[in-house]
Amino acid sequence: MEHTVAIVGRPNVGKSALFNCLAGRDISLVFDRPGTTRDRMVTTARWDKFRFTLIDTGGIGVDDKEGFGSEIAHEVELALAAATEIIFVVDAREGLTPLDLTVARLLRKSHCPVYVAANKVDGEKQADMDGEFQRLGFQGVFPVSAAHRRGLEQLRVAITRGWTVPEEGEEPAVRPARPTRLAIVGRPNVGKSSLINTLMAEPRAIVSPVAGTTRDAVDISYTWRGEPFIFIDTAGMRQERRVQDQLERAMTGRTAHAINRADVCILVIDASTGVTMQDKKIAGLIQEAHAPCMIIVNKWDIAREQGDASKTKEREYYEQVQQDMFFLSYAPVLFLSAKTGERVEGLLKTCATIAKNRTFRFQTGPLNRVISRAMEKYAPPLVNGRRFKVLYAAQQAAKEGSREIPTLLLFVNAPGLLTPAYERYLDLQLREAFDLRGCPLRFIMRGRTTQSREQTRSQIKTVQPKRRAPKKGAPPKRDFSQRPQK
Repeated sequence: MEHTVAIVGRPNVGKSALFNCLAGRDISLVFDRPGTTRDRMVTTARWDKFRFTLIDTGGIGVDDKEGFGSEIAHEVELALAAATEIIFVVDAREGLTPLDLTVARLLRKSHCPVYVAANKVDGEKQADMDGEFQRLGFQGVFPVSAAHRRGLEQLRVAITRGWTVPEEGEEPAVRPARPTRLAIVGRPNVGKSSLINTLMAEPRAIVSPVAGTTRDAVDISYTWRGEPFIFIDTAGMRQERRVQDQLERAMTGRTAHAINRADVCILVIDASTGVTMQDKKIAGLIQEAHAPCMIIVNKWDIAREQGDASKTKEREYYEQVQQDMFFLSYAPVLFLSAKTGERVEGLLKTCATIAKNRTFRFQTGPLNRVISRAMEKYAPPLVNGRRFKVLYAAQQAAKEGSREIPTLLLFVNAPGLLTPAYERYLDLQLREAFDLRGCPLRFIMRGRTTQSREQTRSQIKTVQPKRRAPKKGAPPKRDFSQRPQK
């Protein structure tokens, strides 16, 4: 039986902090403000030999001034419908409140085992503060502290007591493929969450015209034609000078982290506004992370209503995007509408292609021939009277823990002779010969001249010249160092 544990409770009792503790890593955004969590946060967790699904939810009964209370309540209902066990989080310091009683009545209708986690019990003197929660009549009350990781083991043991222990050495017959992580990034209100809902054909992410609706990086699993994906819905990134709220600053940091851990980044821009300065800054973060990428021009249906979506206009728009984001020249550009679903199918096809190109393997012979022809066609420029030369090229395997992208090891005469313009030229020539669409190409230089000089210097220091023994009968050599001066 597959188990799903949902964490619920009223706002600001520490649900997200407890979720991170039980998951074993920082997934959900934790901030001291009611209503921080809006979407469902779902992850796969492991306790000893047990593997299960863990769900974090927004606060029940949150007084959201921006009008997201009903959407948050709907996300909680979906989590409770999928749960096999429930952790009801309360605040041990504040005691049992009327809103806690309201939540308890809702949980009784779920007919699932409910375990009360009395959070914020930070010391031994506070361990008896859970007494008043006993009258709720659930499976038990467990004093815990998510901030100090206290009392979690007792809660785990109680929840897993009735679970079936897997047999020793039991492994699945076919190991599931690792999902491709797709981070959807961009400015606020460009349609990132709407795009995910259209792809999944269900309202998985909360969508509204209010900028900043999504606050956390939400992982959403999806399978397309047998290929597993994980969409990472992120908060919109505004210009840094406009960010005054500490919560928004934390949201921006979570988005930057999502770019670093994604396999492919999907940069969404608004067709009605074009490429803005903030779009370029987000694209710069993708370039610095050496992340495979594609660019989505969303709301293309609005451009059609305005009469600007003809093929000629689309070509001009494409060329403008390429010009404004020349440093992401490897990224394909797609025009679509998340609202109507137009051309959305092409996004998944392109994502699958980029994910495949990440693991592209060069054959050494064709690789060296392409580089040789490129250098014969256009010779490198002279730098201080010398010219850059590639002696040999081979592909280098990705290091463990690093992002997997095509990496070439070039043995050259001197790395300092390679100019940025000629490096871009080599990159373009390789892309014309090989299908690397959507993936950056990394060059690692190794110079022959520098190594030979270092080897020569080390030999001079370590190897001493041998003195020849004098021949028999030969006169001794005169020592001119002792010659008397005139």
